[in-house]
Amino acid sequence: MRISILKGLVLAMPISAALAQTPQPFQFNVAYECPAVQSSIKIYSCAGPGAGDWCDVQTFSKAHPSGRGKSTRQQVMGLLTMCHLQTKAEADAAAKAGPAMPMPANATAAGAAQAGPGGFKVGDRVRVLIDGWQEGKVIQIRGNTYVVHLDNGLDVPKIWPIEVRKIGKLTDAEHALGQYDLHDHVAVLMNGRWMEGDVVGQDYNRYTVRLPGPQTMALDGDRTVTTTPENLRPAAAPAAPAQRAVGQPPKPGFKSCAGKYEGRYELSAGMEGMKVVFRSGKATVTEGLGGEMAFECFIDGDKIVLYKAGSFTPFSYGFDINNDGTLQSPLGEIKKKGN
Repeated sequence: MRISILKGLVLAMPISAALAQTPQPFQFNVAYECPAVQSSIKIYSCAGPGAGDWCDVQTFSKAHPSGRGKSTRQQVMGLLTMCHLQTKAEADAAAKAGPAMPMPANATAAGAAQAGPGGFKVGDRVRVLIDGWQEGKVIQIRGNTYVVHLDNGLDVPKIWPIEVRKIGKLTDAEHALGQYDLHDHVAVLMNGRWMEGDVVGQDYNRYTVRLPGPQTMALDGDRTVTTTPENLRPAAAPAAPAQRAVGQPPKPGFKSCAGKYEGRYELSAGMEGMKVVFRSGKATVTEGLGGEMAFECFIDGDKIVLYKAGSFTPFSYGFDINNDGTLQSPLGEIKKKGN
């Protein structure tokens, strides 16, 4: 099974933009510096010129072991939009730091017990991003890359902090590293202002956030926006809506319908279409072929207003009280026709 070592590094832009912005074909066997991901890379060979052809790539983290593996040509070109050819000064600094020593395969050499980035050690259980989050055990640490043994038996290299995180609820410090989970309540920067919403999806370090309210410019039809962690910050979870006690008037001056309106009300003309049954301060409304809807019933002057139990928000319509004791509904006049 081929595992891409670059997929977690292509952080900030869509692949289509990456391809458009790469002016020249990349060079083999030379070092590229990638400051945005604090790594450098070398591309040794590619199977062909196609976007899906596999390339032999190695990543380096300063003074740390490196990871070597396969990535598609498309992934390589996407990453290179954030990289530049290594300068002489950068090469001299890398040489001065000395070659990175590879971690022994059995991970028992001196230093194997030391924590890697994020504080994880060999033997720790972590979550890794593979078509969703899966759990596994750290078996090697290679700079900012963890090799994780999955519960299904596969060993995969994953890059921290995007593809590796702890098991359990994330902290503010981990949010600051760009880590968010599904359903986290966040603020997202949109057109120069912060808007609150909930994380509903993740594609490496690109998060999809669903925003409440009416459709806004630059949002998809379902009011979602996809962005990177620098445009996100944690937001306090919205307070739960206040709840009314059973029978409590939602506003001062409202009075219960109990004892004033009781029985079955239907359209005066005798046509089927609406039925309202008042019982002890409650109203059960049936519209045409629809099912029953249960409400608490209150009188406000010359109107009957309906509220769901516990809610402070009125239903979309109520009934006007006519002088002759009938009620005016959206479908016409209704009057009492039974107990």
